[in-house]
Amino acid sequence: MNRTATAVGLLVAATLALTACSGAADDKPADPKKLDDAASLACDDFARGYKAAQTQSARVDLANKVNKWAQQSITNNIADNATALARGSEASPSAWKLGADAFAQSCLDAGWKA
Repeated sequence: MNRTATAVGLLVAATLALTACSGAADDKPADPKKLDDAASLACDDFARGYKAAQTQSARVDLANKVNKWAQQSITNNIADNATALARGSEASPSAWKLGADAFAQSCLDAGWKA
């Protein structure tokens, strides 16, 4: 029992040490209320491609492009709404519109500017 507890303790300590080392170079914690680089790229791609995404195939392609960046973001609601955008891209045009509106709003809420 003690060996297991010791092993778990060492594993936790090692994980915490690795997590601490993987922080940003300036050691400032990221602010999830502000647009990070990945969110900015996702929002830019979405804005550039939204009007042209008239077919289901084009919507799926755009959602995949947006999600490539959005899933790397810690900005509030970006990853979740990009996932909803992807689901909507494979569904009806009204589902796409709902997902697109939610994603666009999350970009604006985080401070994204066109």
